[in-house]
Amino acid sequence: MLFLSFLKIESQNPVSYVNKYNPMAQELMQDHNIPASVILGISMLESGNGTSKLSRIKHNYFGVKKGNLYRGYESDLASFKDFCQIISRKKYYNYLIENDIIDYKIWLTKIQNGGYSVSKTWKTKVLYYIEKYKLYELDKKQGSLN
Repeated sequence: MLFLSFLKIESQNPVSYVNKYNPMAQELMQDHNIPASVILGISMLESGNGTSKLSRIKHNYFGVKKGNLYRGYESDLASFKDFCQIISRKKYYNYLIENDIIDYKIWLTKIQNGGYSVSKTWKTKVLYYIEKYKLYELDKKQGSLN
C-alpha cells in the first residue's frame, strides 16, 4: 500500500516536471525550432512525468530505441537533445521549418505520421498534456507554470 501511495504522489507532479524541464525545452526550441510544448508534452507522456524506470535509470525521456533496445543517456539534457536531433533529421521537419509552423497540433500529426509512435492514441495523450498544462504558452515566451 505504501509503495502505491508513493507512485501516486510522484505521478501527480506534472507542474514540477514542466518547471524543471521548461528551460531546457526553451533552449532546444531556440536551437532546433521544435515547439517547447511538443518537446515537453512528448517527454511527459513517454516518461510518466519523469517517473518511469527508463527515465530515472537511463535518462531516456522519449522512449528512444537503438535497434530493439532502449537507449541510455549520460544526462537528461543528452536525451532531450537526441530527441530534437532525431526529429530534425525527418523529412517533415524541413517542411515545418520552411513554412514557419509552430502549431503543436500540426507538429504532433507530422511526428506521429512519420512513425514516431504506432499507438493510435499517442497524439491524443500528448495533446492532453499540452492542453491541460497550457504548454502551448511556452512556445511564445519563456516562463514557468505556477
